[in-house]
Amino acid sequence: MIGLGLLVAAGVLLGAGSELFAEHAGAAARRFGLTTLAVGLLLAGAEPEELVTGIVASARHLPGVAAGDAIGSNVTMLTVVLGLILVARPGTLRRPAVPYALAAAGAGAAAAGALLGGELTRPAGAGLVAAYLLAVLAIWRRERRPPAIGEVAELEEEEDDGEERTRAGSLAPLAVAAGLVAMAAGGFLAVSGADRLVHSLGLSESVVGSTLVALATTAELFALVWAAFRRDLGELALAGLLGSVLYNATATLGVATLVHPLATSGLDGAAWLAAGLPLVLLGLRRLPDMAVRGAGMLLVLAYGVYLGLSFAR
Repeated sequence: MIGLGLLVAAGVLLGAGSELFAEHAGAAARRFGLTTLAVGLLLAGAEPEELVTGIVASARHLPGVAAGDAIGSNVTMLTVVLGLILVARPGTLRRPAVPYALAAAGAGAAAAGALLGGELTRPAGAGLVAAYLLAVLAIWRRERRPPAIGEVAELEEEEDDGEERTRAGSLAPLAVAAGLVAMAAGGFLAVSGADRLVHSLGLSESVVGSTLVALATTAELFALVWAAFRRDLGELALAGLLGSVLYNATATLGVATLVHPLATSGLDGAAWLAAGLPLVLLGLRRLPDMAVRGAGMLLVLAYGVYLGLSFAR
């Protein structure tokens, strides 16, 4: 009962946080001189609850949970969440977020390569964290654009519209931050609830981490995608997904390894699957919407196959 209560509370926080984030993401992006795409990649893509889960699991000597959550969350996002995005908004693929699929695939390949030896060492973890910091710098430089001359004039006109609008714009970053905090808290409660519910099932650490815990920590992205689509912000949803994949494969896995080296087993297949799935976006972007929707449905079904194979081990 406690586990179910935690999951219900998590759902409330995740829903409220994602609504707050999606509503104010555009205003926050304009205030910082960033595109909405960058906000999705850098802010929605950051997964504090994944990071906390990895750190706690690593500190408690649960390497299968730490690594399994990072890899399993990426598989979850790149199958069922991406599939839902493609079914609901196939036109999203023709927007500027698609090139970042290559970065997500590269990060996934780096994580899979680090797992090949059966143990993640601290030097490997440091390399993954450094890769994430370089990716953040590249995204910031690519997406941060000064306003054009005409845009400057528009901004000046907007400033004259009234004090109330200016105040609302200045509060947008705080609203986005509040949304992120609520989503992080909801994700943490989801993990706690899932842990209580699966504690007595007798499954291996890597299976629990890569399926049930991963599904719980990915719950905020489901909520964010729903909130973004309600506001016709498909680009934000896709950017948040790709940013999350990049974050988990580098920062989450790397920081957990820095806390304690991770001895892992049984995650190689899932890791390479997570590395290859972002490339699906590149193959689909020139196809008609009906074909893209069909591919999305196949990805959702693929997640069911993934779960079945994981529990059958």
